[in-house]
Amino acid sequence: MFNSYTQHTTSDVEKVLYKLCKHFALKIPVEFDSEKAHIEFTMGICQIRREQDTLHLQCQADASDKLTAIESIVEDHLGLMVKNPELVLQWQALVEPCQS
Repeated sequence: MFNSYTQHTTSDVEKVLYKLCKHFALKIPVEFDSEKAHIEFTMGICQIRREQDTLHLQCQADASDKLTAIESIVEDHLGLMVKNPELVLQWQALVEPCQS
């Protein structure tokens, strides 16, 4: 498995997490509450954890190109939710699997 991690600090973090999850839930399975989210893309998953004003995002896929696709989708949509379409996240490769 291929795993990556990034984080993003923003104001109204709970609102941003909610809007992001509701948006994705229109097309794909999403489980979420005010503290965390589990988003199931066809090519892998993204788990988000809220800690104070920071979102911690961890993605997982079975191929590097699929992981890159998830990262791009999440980055683009998060940029829209925080009203910064130019948002660029610094993804880091991980060796351990996603935590449930």
